[in-house]
Amino acid sequence: MTVTSPQFEVKVITTKEEYARLVEVLWAASARPYNPVFTAVHPINGHTPEDRARDKALDTDIRWNAHEKNPSSHLIYVIDKETGRVAGGCEWLIFRQNPFPNGPQPVKCTWYPEGTERAEYAEMMLNQAFFARQCWFQRPHAGVNAMGVHPDYRRKGVGRLLMEWGHEIIDPLGYESFIEGSPIGRWLYESCGYRRVMGLHVDFDKPNPSDEWLRLIHECKPPGILLLWRPPRGEWTEKVPPGPWAVTEETFK
Repeated sequence: MTVTSPQFEVKVITTKEEYARLVEVLWAASARPYNPVFTAVHPINGHTPEDRARDKALDTDIRWNAHEKNPSSHLIYVIDKETGRVAGGCEWLIFRQNPFPNGPQPVKCTWYPEGTERAEYAEMMLNQAFFARQCWFQRPHAGVNAMGVHPDYRRKGVGRLLMEWGHEIIDPLGYESFIEGSPIGRWLYESCGYRRVMGLHVDFDKPNPSDEWLRLIHECKPPGILLLWRPPRGEWTEKVPPGPWAVTEETFK
């Protein structure tokens, strides 16, 4: 599927080399403004140019390998048709069957060494952030992950093109869509038919925290996570219940 505008074109990423171009954009987007969540969920081990090159290469390897193993993963990016630059991109997750047949399962960190506090911190955040989805959406649905727009291309419709790409696939299927979003992306999502159903506070407290744990909380604590929901085709009719937790097999028939 191809979505276009006079300036941009949305393309499906089919190679690791293409994905590496998007990784560069996602890292740039996370730095302006600084996104504390990004540091927790991506391998950031240093701040020299050499460190950054190694970390981006590792990030590319980890995410691309995960994408190839997940048939529900669709990586897309927006290309500036005049310059060829990558303006933004994201991962659409389109689950055509129940992705959680065994209920909520632990989310593991694979980008920091197992047993380290950085890995523990990332897992604590992700397990709380995705617990609601695992409980509520034991049915086909979709969602957006890791969206980023390069600072040079913000407020030019790039994010909306990324959202439209996914909606053109899921709307004919009658799928709901759910996003664990940030306050930064809220207005884009709401303009595309999503509504906030809950705000999530991630609890990082534990007894006798180390200095490293307190540093992680200071540097990487998310500003708040918004749980946003879009019913099938974005139609907020009288049939739509107060939240996805109240959906039954008969709700949208």
